[in-house]
Amino acid sequence: MSTPTASVNSNVRIMVVDDHPGTATTLARAISQLNPNLEVLSATSGQEALDKMDNSAVDVLITDMMMPKMNGLELIERLQVHPAGRPAHVILITAYDVPGLKETARRLKVDETVIKPVHPERIRQIIGNYLEAVGHRPVVPVQTGEIRSSRILVADDSADNLTLMSRYMQSEGYEFITATNGVEALEKIRAEMPDLVLLDVNMPEKDGFVVLEELRADPAIEHIPVIIFTAARLNPSDVQEGLNLGADDYITKPFDRRELFARIRSKLRVKEMDDVLRRRNRELGILPEISRELSARPDINDLLSIVLRRSVETLGAISGHILIMDSGDVSTKKSYSTSDVQMDFPKLDGFLNDIQETHQGLVVRDTRQDVRWQAGQINLVHSAVIVPMFGRNVLLGLLVLTHERADYFGTEHLLLLQAIAGQAAIAIENTQLFSSVAKEQKRMAAVLQSAADAILLFDADDCLTLLNPAGEKLFTDYDAKLGFPLARGCGYDSLLNLLDDTWNSKSSKVGEVAWPDKRTFSALLTPIEEGGCVIVLHDVTRFKDLERIKNEFIATASHDLKNPISVIAGFSDLLAKAGPLNEMQTDFLNRIHSASKTMEGLVMGMLNLARMDLNSDTRLKYEDVNLNVLLSDLTDEFQPQAGVKEQVLTFKKLTEEIVTKADPFQLRQALCNLIGNAIKYTPVKGSIEIFMETGKGSVDVNVKDNGYGIPAADLPFIFDRFYRVRSDDVKDIEGNGLGLAIVKSIIEQHGGQVCVESTPGKGSCFKVSLPILADNLHSPDNLNLSHPELPTKESYYEKTAFKAS
Repeated sequence: MSTPTASVNSNVRIMVVDDHPGTATTLARAISQLNPNLEVLSATSGQEALDKMDNSAVDVLITDMMMPKMNGLELIERLQVHPAGRPAHVILITAYDVPGLKETARRLKVDETVIKPVHPERIRQIIGNYLEAVGHRPVVPVQTGEIRSSRILVADDSADNLTLMSRYMQSEGYEFITATNGVEALEKIRAEMPDLVLLDVNMPEKDGFVVLEELRADPAIEHIPVIIFTAARLNPSDVQEGLNLGADDYITKPFDRRELFARIRSKLRVKEMDDVLRRRNRELGILPEISRELSARPDINDLLSIVLRRSVETLGAISGHILIMDSGDVSTKKSYSTSDVQMDFPKLDGFLNDIQETHQGLVVRDTRQDVRWQAGQINLVHSAVIVPMFGRNVLLGLLVLTHERADYFGTEHLLLLQAIAGQAAIAIENTQLFSSVAKEQKRMAAVLQSAADAILLFDADDCLTLLNPAGEKLFTDYDAKLGFPLARGCGYDSLLNLLDDTWNSKSSKVGEVAWPDKRTFSALLTPIEEGGCVIVLHDVTRFKDLERIKNEFIATASHDLKNPISVIAGFSDLLAKAGPLNEMQTDFLNRIHSASKTMEGLVMGMLNLARMDLNSDTRLKYEDVNLNVLLSDLTDEFQPQAGVKEQVLTFKKLTEEIVTKADPFQLRQALCNLIGNAIKYTPVKGSIEIFMETGKGSVDVNVKDNGYGIPAADLPFIFDRFYRVRSDDVKDIEGNGLGLAIVKSIIEQHGGQVCVESTPGKGSCFKVSLPILADNLHSPDNLNLSHPELPTKESYYEKTAFKAS
C-alpha cells in the first residue's frame, strides 16, 4: 500500500468516478456518512474528474475501469504525474476479472481492486480502514475483517437452529452469516455476497419461497446457490415448487449433518466452476469494449497504440509489441511498455514459420530456455506470448506481450490475447482498406480534375451527377446543374440520342456529337452496374477539319487526274488504228492500256470515297429497290466474267419480293464490288452463290464463294482503305484495296452493316444486312418486276464511270 499523505488535522478529499451517474452519486453519499470531515467529489468521466480536481490533489481515488474515452487505468496513470501529487490510496472497480489485471494494477500502484458487483458497504469498509490509518476514525462504524472465499448465509427464524448451525459451520471451517427473517436475509445477501445460502421456508415478513423468487430475479445475486431446508413443508408439491423457483437443493429437517455438508461442498464446487465460467464471460465481455474503441480509430498508428495499451493493461504485461508484415517481412514495429525494463527485442523468424503453419499463437514460458527467442545481451524479460493477426487471406502481423517473470503467461492469457488480436486484425484490415480507398478517391479526383477530355456521369433517370472541369467549360451558353437532366432543344440532342441508344442496348456506344458551338466530339458512352452511364467527350474538331481538307484534296486531285488518264487510254486505243504495229509495240500498247484502266479504277474509287465522306448521306436519292430484280440483273451481268474462269455463278431467288429503300446507283455499286471480288479471288472452275435471308425488319444479301479465303489475321482490317491481303495465292491478282471500303461506306450510309466469314482454302461469305420496308412482302401480281427506275448496266457505268475493282 502507498504511504498515506493525508494529515490528522486536514480534511480528506475523495474522488468517485463512474460513467453511471447513479452509481457515482450513491457511492459518494455512502462514503460521506463516515465522517463529517470528508470532502467527497463525484464525476462521470475521467476528464470531468481531472477538471474538478483542477490543481488540488485528492487523497483517495475510487474509479471504475471501463469508461468511454478515458478508462480508469488511463485516469490512474494521468494522476501519477498530477502537479498536485498522486492520490495516496487508489481503488479500482471492475467487472472484468481478466488475466493480468492484478499485475497491471500493481504497476500502476493500485491499492485495492474490487470486482463487481460490489455493495456500497464494501467500499465504506475500505475507506473506513484508510481513515483509521491516517488518524480519522469513522463516526459511523463499519464492518471489518477479511472476506473469506467460502461464506455461507444461514436464514432461519429459530434461534436454536441458528445456534446449532453456527456450531456446525465453525467446526467445518466455514465463515457464516445469520438472518432471522426474509427481509434481513435479502439485505445481507446483497451486502455480503455469500457463496451459498441455507434458507428456511417458514420465516416472518417474507417466507423462504418469496426470498428465493426475489433472489433469482436480481441479476447481481441470481448466481448464488440456495439450499432450502425445512421441517414444515414436506409435501412433494412444496419440494417441486421450491426447485421450480430456482433452489439448487431441498433438505428436510431433521437432517444428517454429514449429508448436509456433503451437499454444501458439492454446491460450492459447482459454484467454483460457475465462477470460472462467469469470469471467462467477463473476460470475453471486454472484447466488445475494445472493438468499439478500435472502430473509432481510422489512423493506423493510433489504432496500434490502442491495441498495445489495452492488451498490456488487460493481461498485466510489462511491454507489448506489434509487428506489421508486408510481403512476409516486417514493415512496421510499434512498442508500448509500462515499466523501465529494457530488452533487445529478438527476431521472431523461428516462431514465424510455426505460426504461419498452424495459424495459432504460442506461449514462451521461459525465454532463456527457448532457442527461438534470440535476444541480445539485454534480455530482462523471461516469458512471452505471441499471437498472429490474420486477415482474410494473409498474415497481417504479430502481437507480442512480455513479462519479467518466467511462466507468467498461461493458456487463459493466450486465448484472450488471440481474441483481442482477431479484433485488431479486422480493425487493421479495415483501416488499410479505408486508406486505400481514400488514396484511390484522391487519385480519381486528380484524374478527373486534370483530364483534358470532358467526363460526364448520368444516373438512371438521365440526371447529370458528375461533371469534371473540362466538362464544365463545354457548357458556355447553358447552365448544366448537377442533379438535373440536360434539356432537349438546346443543342445537345445528338448527345441525348446516343444516351438513349446506350440505355436501350445496355452496351457501350461510340459516336460523334455535334456541339452547339460547331465543334465535333467523339463520344464514348459506357453504362455502369449501379444504373448510370459515363460519357467521355474527346474534341475531334481539328481532325474532322483535316479529314475534310484531305477529302477535298483527294476529290479535286482525282477529278483532275481523270481527264489525262482518259486521254492516255483513248490515244492508246487510237494507236492501234493509226497503222500496223509489230509484236513488241503491240505488247507495249497493251501494257499502257491496262495501266491506264487500273489508274482509272483507282482514281474513280478515291473520288467516290471522297465524295461519300464529304457529302455523307445528304446526296443519296432513296427509292424503292426490288432486291430480287437487282440481284438477278447483276448475276446476268457478271456471267461473262465468271465464264472466262469457267466458274458457276448462281442466284437463289426468294419466292416473295423484297423491297428496300436505297439509292439504286450506290447500292448497285456496292453489290457489284462484292460479286466482282468473289469472281476475282475464286480460282478456275470455282463457284459463287448469291442468296438472301429475311429477318425481322431486315434482309441479308449473301455472296458466298469457295475461293482462296482470308487469313484470320487479316479479317479485322479487310474493310480498311487500301488494305490488301498478302498471300501467295493472291499476290498476282491486281487490285487497289478500295472496293470493300466503298462497300462498307455505302452500306453504312443506308443504315446497314457488312461483315465477312472466311476460312483460308475454303472460301468466304460476305453478308450485307439492309433494312426493308414494313410492307416488305409484296405480291408478284401487284409488283412491277421491271422496276423502270432501276438503272441499266449502261446507265450505271455511264453515271459512275467505275467497274468492280
